Amino acid sequence: MAGIYWRNGCAYLSWVEGTRQHRRSLGKVTETAAENARVAKEQELSANGAARLTFAAWAVEYAVWHSQQYPDTYPRVEGILRVHLIPEFGRLLLADIPPAVVEAYKVRRLQAVAPATVRKELQTFHALMRRAVDLGQIPRDPTASVAAPQDLTSRPPRWFTPDELARIYAAELAIPPCTTLEDAQLHRIYRWTWSLLANTGLRRGEAQHLKWADVGADALTIRSEPDARTKSGRWRSVPLSPGARDALDNLPRVQETVLPVMAPCSLSRAFSRTLRRARIAGRLHDLRHTFCSALVQQGVSLTIVQQLAGHSSPVVTARYAHLAPRHLLDAVATLRL
Repeated sequence: MAGIYWRNGCAYLSWVEGTRQHRRSLGKVTETAAENARVAKEQELSANGAARLTFAAWAVEYAVWHSQQYPDTYPRVEGILRVHLIPEFGRLLLADIPPAVVEAYKVRRLQAVAPATVRKELQTFHALMRRAVDLGQIPRDPTASVAAPQDLTSRPPRWFTPDELARIYAAELAIPPCTTLEDAQLHRIYRWTWSLLANTGLRRGEAQHLKWADVGADALTIRSEPDARTKSGRWRSVPLSPGARDALDNLPRVQETVLPVMAPCSLSRAFSRTLRRARIAGRLHDLRHTFCSALVQQGVSLTIVQQLAGHSSPVVTARYAHLAPRHLLDAVATLRL
């Protein structure tokens, strides 16, 4: 902290740095000039304190804050920090990270993984730095000039056909004879879990936080709460289709939540194992794509799909527009240039 005191019409700036008290005469200046000098000294002291803050120390604080503000994306961000960013930049002083070091990291990562992956890593890096600037930990982001790589890849969302879904369900129930009764029951739960996700379009986190109390006669209520936020931060209602009702009727009501309590990554790995047994490529999130794709193919408007899926922007839903060929054909049916 810096302060101003006056004596005989002269202003004196005083501050503590380390364990020493310092004082400097500013002369006969105006009160405004004295206050400006005090603010400048406090900024200097703050910057000096930040100069001793390492990337690793701030990353830990940032991770805690992020887990509270964005619990749905925290596992991905925590993984990026722990596996990539802290090992790379952890010992560097936050206020003095050379842009060239970050640029070299970007180039090296682009040789190993897809641009979209590197882009997510650098977005996490810059978000961490912006948070430090906002809280006054550093005066500015020295790496702001390092741009994330452009991802020039664009593919339609992967979705499962009815035949593929049938194979997925069958593979889950093709239980080896040596399987224990507990494991066999878990496979049956998985079979109807995959069906529930395909018929409701729930995200993984939304499904894992869904409670039986949220299952109504005609719809599911997807809530956004401090410990179970939706990605958009908004609640929504998802009407129950016949397929969703079948899935819910076959899931055991033995706990408060509809699905068994487990780590999110465990649910994803279980689905990956099922896909391998069914010899189908994909991932758990493709069940959500399947829900949206099926709706569009049946002629449901993109606006309604956006509401049912809980997309924050129509731009996200527009990825499925190509699955409504009739609408595209009608748009150009009378065009003659």
